[in-house]
Amino acid sequence: MSHVIAVAGHPGAGKSAVVHGLVQSLGDASAIHMDSYETMTRTPIGEIAQWMKDGADIDAFAFPQLEQDLQRLSQGVSIVEPLTRQVVLPHKYLLFETQFGKAHRATGRYVDLLVWIDTPLDIALARVIRALTASFLRETHPQALAQRVQWLQNYLDNYLGTVRSLMAMQKQKVAALADVVIDGQGPLAEVVQSASREILRRLP
Repeated sequence: MSHVIAVAGHPGAGKSAVVHGLVQSLGDASAIHMDSYETMTRTPIGEIAQWMKDGADIDAFAFPQLEQDLQRLSQGVSIVEPLTRQVVLPHKYLLFETQFGKAHRATGRYVDLLVWIDTPLDIALARVIRALTASFLRETHPQALAQRVQWLQNYLDNYLGTVRSLMAMQKQKVAALADVVIDGQGPLAEVVQSASREILRRLP
């Protein structure tokens, strides 16, 4: 049997890096990522805005394969993530990177502990933009670079129009159910150490 530890936070909070660090720190651990199953990030922004207006029902999103894989891993059976095609082996600790944590009932019922990475929105956004611009600086074709810059402008327009409200909803519905809240502003090693200490204290 595995302990399923969900790690949630805003985009740019550092979820992926923290999950990777926790796998290394905890030792007897593996990771599964909602991004390998979800389609929300590929949904047109207008549909997301309408979903928000309709009450932002997190349970409206279905992840049947993810539910099945969480169940199998918690029972000691290995799975293959559909997007990455990586084999995930069952271990004592299963790190589950998720946008929704316990707030999504179908997948949240497998979560034993929810860790929220609490990173201020301005820092999270700056991290996202920094990663994007780093990739822009490697682009050698002017037309491709112009397209990337246009994409970034659209992203920021959507952020101001919809995504910022989405983040507020996420904090209200997801962070409120967290068992552990970790300050995500510091160096990665410190964030991982703090999260690891809290996990081992609760799930030794």
